[in-house]
Amino acid sequence: MAEVAYPGTDRYSMAELMAILLARMAAGEAESAGGGGANQIISLAGNKLAQATTAPNVWLFTGGAGVYNGKFDRLPLGTWDSRCGQDAECKIPLIDIADGLTKGVNDNLPRRVQRVGAGGLGGIQVDKYGNINMIGIGPHPKLKVRGPGSVGSIWLGAGQTNIFLQHHGKRLFVEKCDYVSGAGWLSGGDARAKTLNGREGPRYVWTPIAVMDFTEDEHRMRICTVHPGYTVADVVANTGFELVIPDNVPQTVAPTDYELHALRTKVDPDGQLRTKRVTVG
Repeated sequence: MAEVAYPGTDRYSMAELMAILLARMAAGEAESAGGGGANQIISLAGNKLAQATTAPNVWLFTGGAGVYNGKFDRLPLGTWDSRCGQDAECKIPLIDIADGLTKGVNDNLPRRVQRVGAGGLGGIQVDKYGNINMIGIGPHPKLKVRGPGSVGSIWLGAGQTNIFLQHHGKRLFVEKCDYVSGAGWLSGGDARAKTLNGREGPRYVWTPIAVMDFTEDEHRMRICTVHPGYTVADVVANTGFELVIPDNVPQTVAPTDYELHALRTKVDPDGQLRTKRVTVG
């Protein structure tokens, strides 16, 4: 039974911690960032926070609205929310965005638009090599669960990005995805490099209880840090495959007073993230 992820303190919520982590990692990492999925409010908040603090020159992309650098002063309900386009600097047809990100080259798009960094893609299943499934669960055509379809998850195969999830549990983290709508490191090793012309795979996996990355040789998922309120044992118990566990796994650094103040005044003054439900189990 899934339960709300709790950091062991009421000073901040786990959703706020996740948004702050994204802002930290955006520093010096990306030219363009944002949330593409309809429910990517946490990554949208994190990258808006990065734009206000750690990465002031980053271009903020909101996929559902297809706009860059919206000047909204209230956190939208999702990337589909029309408020994302408030005083935006530009709007780009989604067909051009998809073409540019999939091929890596599109003369109609600025170079920075083709280099999306601190975003993240999710799924209804993720395996140990970072492949994601948005198609469904169970044998075709009688799926037990029908997902939304490939949508933008094909972009995971186009270039190096990240995986961002609002739940951590064994039904999500599986040994093998029933279908692959977004290519991670495929079967591990050099499989992705051979299949996708040397393109790099996902770098990080962010969840409500941990941050993971991938080993340099096999490209298997590895624990990086564990969030406050949880342990390595909790991460292992809620993952459906064997994780790579370093000898020393640090705890994720808790939000500072400055980070919380910036998030709550510049990005989320209505407190959506303080009550946002992210889960484990």
